[in-house]
Amino acid sequence: MITNRDHVTLGKDVYVGPFAHLISTNNITIGDESDVQDDVLIDASQSSVELGKMAILAHGAAVKNGTRMGTEGKCPAPAAGAHSDPHSSGHGEAEAHCPSFVGFNSVVEGAILEMDTMVMHLAYVGPGVRIPSGRKVKSGMRIDTQVEVMEKTSPLVAGDRTFMEGVIDVNTSFANGYSEMHEEDHDSDKGINYDAGMSHFNPFRDLPELAGRHVRDTKFRNRIIGDVRMANTGEELDKVMGDRISLRADEAEPFIIGKIASMGSGTIFHGLEGSHIETHDGVVYGRDVIVHGGATPWNDVTIIGKNVRIGDEAVVFRSNVGDDSYIGPRALLQDTILPPGSVIPDNWVVVNGQFVNRVEW
Repeated sequence: MITNRDHVTLGKDVYVGPFAHLISTNNITIGDESDVQDDVLIDASQSSVELGKMAILAHGAAVKNGTRMGTEGKCPAPAAGAHSDPHSSGHGEAEAHCPSFVGFNSVVEGAILEMDTMVMHLAYVGPGVRIPSGRKVKSGMRIDTQVEVMEKTSPLVAGDRTFMEGVIDVNTSFANGYSEMHEEDHDSDKGINYDAGMSHFNPFRDLPELAGRHVRDTKFRNRIIGDVRMANTGEELDKVMGDRISLRADEAEPFIIGKIASMGSGTIFHGLEGSHIETHDGVVYGRDVIVHGGATPWNDVTIIGKNVRIGDEAVVFRSNVGDDSYIGPRALLQDTILPPGSVIPDNWVVVNGQFVNRVEW
């Protein structure tokens, strides 16, 4: 949703996902090859927001009044002996923009994120703070002053940059693919529907399957896209689902989803290419939950077991959650196998099976 289209400037090959909300009382500028994922908030109600080229706003992220992202700083210098980065001079100074990233359910409010930066998941960066090129804010951190930056960030590594480059590649493909679909059929971006397909990572347009039958319903209030195989019927989903829900199997596929007990508004399912999601019966999803697939040692599948409860704003990323487990509100579970009956307290960050820190805000 866009409040004032005249105040929004989009560059080339920009992807904007389902239920993104642009409050454009003041100007919002989004540079080339950027992507604004599902349920992202860009709030320019008090002052303008500027995103440079290749800005990545992951699912559920928010960037607010006065934020500038990817408009200053520098790209990394090319590795010794490598071909020169077309976005950099020989000294690594930026001639064009390189990626910057805000993670799942994170908030950036009136801050400056230079090029080649990352804000990881469930983090907060406050007004006037500058994150310099080459740094990433750790998951769960809250940064309100410049003196906290070095303590609560760490250097980007090659894998971070490879990840961002992959995200840009996929989402420029989405920008073109979904635009083509819309030109073919103006209802193709509504309700229960096909994914864009026609890409190197997802060559075919798939239709969701509800209770064993393929369904296309452009009037359904939520977005179920691509190879999503759900145990519930459409009538059942209408009763157990909130609003602004996006289950989008257009990169990772298939998603095999058991009978849902309840699913709160703003829940998002997505995954990195080559991965899968599998959830079992009786799961209770809170509001603004994110379940995201990616590479795992167990066949690249993210698993939610039976009768699991997931609290509001929690993130499950590349993990395997055992039956009857509980994940508290605003917790992050990443790259972890949880045995049945496990409990993750509210606001915990758990990575590789280890408690890392609390979410500070």
